[in-house]
Amino acid sequence: MVAVRLALTLPILLGVSIVAFVLMRALPGDFAQASAGTTAISAEALDTIRRNLGLDQPVWQQYLVWLDGALTGDLGRSFATRQPVTGELLPRLTVTAELTLIAGLMALTMGACTGLASARLRGTTDWAVRGLNSLLLAVPNFVVATLIVLLAGLYFPTVGIFNYVAFASDPLGNIASLLLPALSLALTVSVTISENTRAAVLEVSSQDYVMVARAKGLRAWTILGNYLVRNALTPVITVTGLQLAALLGGSILIETIFTIPGMGQYLFDSIANRDYPAIQAIVLVAATIVLLMNVVVDIAYARVDARVSYD
Repeated sequence: MVAVRLALTLPILLGVSIVAFVLMRALPGDFAQASAGTTAISAEALDTIRRNLGLDQPVWQQYLVWLDGALTGDLGRSFATRQPVTGELLPRLTVTAELTLIAGLMALTMGACTGLASARLRGTTDWAVRGLNSLLLAVPNFVVATLIVLLAGLYFPTVGIFNYVAFASDPLGNIASLLLPALSLALTVSVTISENTRAAVLEVSSQDYVMVARAKGLRAWTILGNYLVRNALTPVITVTGLQLAALLGGSILIETIFTIPGMGQYLFDSIANRDYPAIQAIVLVAATIVLLMNVVVDIAYARVDARVSYD
C-alpha cells in the first residue's frame, strides 16, 4: 500500500506543476521586464531577452521542455543567475527544513502540553489556555513575527539575534539564530495541536477502560501515561502531520521577515524577479515534501492505532 500511495503522488505532482506553470505566466510582466526595472529598454531588446530564454514559445511548449528536463532531474537554470536551480535550491531547502523541524518540535511540545493541561486541569487553567489559543489563532504568524522582532530589538538591541548563522560555521549559533523565527511559526500552529489534544484527551477520559482503571485504584500518572496519552495520540499525530505542511508554507513570510536564506526567501525573490524555473522548482519540491509527509503520517497512524491497517 505504501508503494501505491507513493505512485498516486505522481499524477498529483503533475497537476501541481501544470497549475503552477500556468499561474506564473498569468502574473503581469515577465523576467525581461522585471530585470529591466525602471530602466528604459527598447521592445527589441525585451524580445531578444525573451527569445534567449525561450519565453517567446507557446506556454504548452515551454512546459513540455521543462517537464522533459524535470523527468531527468534537470529543473532548469535560474533566469537571474543562469545557474542550475537544483544547486541553488538544495542549500536553501536545508535551511528551511531545519527551521521547520525546530518550529514543529516547539509547536508539538507547546500544543501537547497546553492541551493536556487544559483537559486535565479544568477551571481557570482551561479558560486561560483556551483564551490564549483564541488570541493566537486570530493573529497571523507574520504579525507575531513582526512583534517579536520589534520587542527583541527594543529590549535586546545588541544580541544580534537576527543574523543568520550557518550550521557549518557554528552549530550552536545556528540553532540560536533560528529560535525566534521558529517560535513565530510555532505559536499559531501549536493552537491547533493544543485544541485537538484537549478534545482527544477529554474523549478518551470518558471511555470505559479509563473508568475501570480509576476504579482499580491505579495512580493518576499511570492512567495518564498508559491510557490517556497513548490512546489520544492518534488524532494528534494526524493534525501534527498536517500542520507541518502549514509550517512549510508559513516559512515564506517568516524567512523574509528574519532575512533567513531559506526556500521561502528564495521563492519571494524569485516571484519578484519572475524567475520561472526557480519558482517552478520550489513549488514542485514543496508539493513533494507535503505529499511525503501525508504518507508518513498515515504510516505513523497505523503504528499507533492497531485498528488501522496499512499493509
